[in-house]
Amino acid sequence: MTTNGNNNDRGDEDGTRKVQVYRFRIDKTQYENPLPDLTGRDLLVIAGKQHPERFKLLQKIGATMKPIALDEVVHVSDKGEERFITLPLDQTEGEQALPLRRDFVLPEGDRETLDSTGLGWETVQELGVPRVVIRGYPVRAGYAPERTDLMLRLLPGYPTSQIDMWYFHPPLARTDGAQIRALVSDTFEGKLWQGWSRHRTGLNPWRPDIDDIGTHLAVVEHNLAKEVGAV
Repeated sequence: MTTNGNNNDRGDEDGTRKVQVYRFRIDKTQYENPLPDLTGRDLLVIAGKQHPERFKLLQKIGATMKPIALDEVVHVSDKGEERFITLPLDQTEGEQALPLRRDFVLPEGDRETLDSTGLGWETVQELGVPRVVIRGYPVRAGYAPERTDLMLRLLPGYPTSQIDMWYFHPPLARTDGAQIRALVSDTFEGKLWQGWSRHRTGLNPWRPDIDDIGTHLAVVEHNLAKEVGAV
């Protein structure tokens, strides 16, 4: 989210408490996030880098540039003075870009849907669980960060079996300070992902001959809007 001004614990005239945000600049863009402690990977994802492992992150401290490892935690101060630079490894260090993982094959319709997003996506089998991960997924207004990774867990038998829930990393927060309801967590790629516990009902069951990743993404978007009162 591109913003101006200093960080503060904002409030409206009616006394409603706004969430405190921490601002920083990555390359030439200013971002804000409700969490003060972010890893190098988190910062790269927030900056829209679909594969953080393909980038080097540097923090500008005075006249020096300090390398920040992917798992290194950076504390973002209240002053919004942190400056970071990203360098693509395949350009600066001659390393070949890592291929997108394709641990299993999705139905053709799902592949077309994911390709149409223009985002990097992967199919990953971890601990026996097949997952689809969309990197740098853009999130509607009302949340921070603006981009995050979106993960879907596929149950055995998909597409006959339904897709249930969805997961984000870095986690989302509402910019109005309100808590997001019904959250769970899941460990994947060595990180704790924020799961949204939203389920189909008897009036809206999974339709194996119709529903797929495309319709589930529509459910994700509807619930993101519903959570912030946009529908």
